[in-house]
Amino acid sequence: GKNFTIRGEKKPLSDKESQEYIVSGLPGVGLQLAQKLLQAFGSVGEIMSADIETLCTVEKIGKKKAEEIQRILQLEYKKRLCTVEK
Repeated sequence: GKNFTIRGEKKPLSDKESQEYIVSGLPGVGLQLAQKLLQAFGSVGEIMSADIETLCTVEKIGKKKAEEIQRILQLEYKKRLCTVEK
């Protein structure tokens, strides 16, 4: 097989690699689990909209991991302002 680090890739990614890159950015999800999720759900969008119970149907996804994935997906983005101590 081909050895490469998804997050360190410099050349343009294929569609498949881009999908794996996005999904492997979820908490507790590496390349192999990203591939399992994509095989189970068929697309990044389906993974993102899956509920906790549905995520748990995938091998290696337990309730805690599914909850953390959902938490980060639903969390409101808060822009942090840099504060300079005087």
